[in-house]
Amino acid sequence: MKILKILTVVFITFFIASFGYFKKDAIACELIEVSHFNEVSPNLYVDQSIDSLKLVELSNAVQAAAKRVSDIYGTPTSNPRIIATAETNYAKFGFNPTGMQNSGLFRECIFLGPKGLNIDVIAHELVHAEVRHRTNLFVELTQLPAWFIEGTGIKADYRKPFLLENIDVTSDDVAKIKSVFYLSDFPNTNVKYYQASLIAVEPMNPKDMYRALERLNNGEQFEDVFNEFF
Repeated sequence: MKILKILTVVFITFFIASFGYFKKDAIACELIEVSHFNEVSPNLYVDQSIDSLKLVELSNAVQAAAKRVSDIYGTPTSNPRIIATAETNYAKFGFNPTGMQNSGLFRECIFLGPKGLNIDVIAHELVHAEVRHRTNLFVELTQLPAWFIEGTGIKADYRKPFLLENIDVTSDDVAKIKSVFYLSDFPNTNVKYYQASLIAVEPMNPKDMYRALERLNNGEQFEDVFNEFF
């Protein structure tokens, strides 16, 4: 009996430690209010590396990015918590030099690094937040391929490499990226794969995306919902 209790404690400890490691970004998002980040407007948190001038620019960028997403896809319903820093030493909390969207325990979260304090990156991450907000966890894990998630984000991202006139990918490149389902397998250091993802989603009328995601939530399969586009 004593051994069983010890094994139970070990298992619970291991589970909690594993959850904390793999979901540290979600935990950081939920606990941001007790950190040194300050809420400067609803759901916008910054640290001291964001001075008053950068804060004005960031606030304007957030508003412009939200409008861009609305213009492309329709009015968003998500209201993600945005956490921004101009520092570079917060990778362990979910930051990277540009931006990253993650689902928190109770909300969608966007972490912005020093290279992500601009309209393009914010719009890109807002699309990710909207897609995840509009789909349940089962759909997200089983129906949304990585190329679709990234391609729809890139469509709102007007950085130079992602403008259609600057993209030169082949049908083989598109076919290759469409064979990647899980985000963990997506080669996120290669610009060409992001470009191919954009080309893959181009046939879709972006105004149809929210309706299509709702159909996935209602139990339809990705191939059936998007067959008319892809």
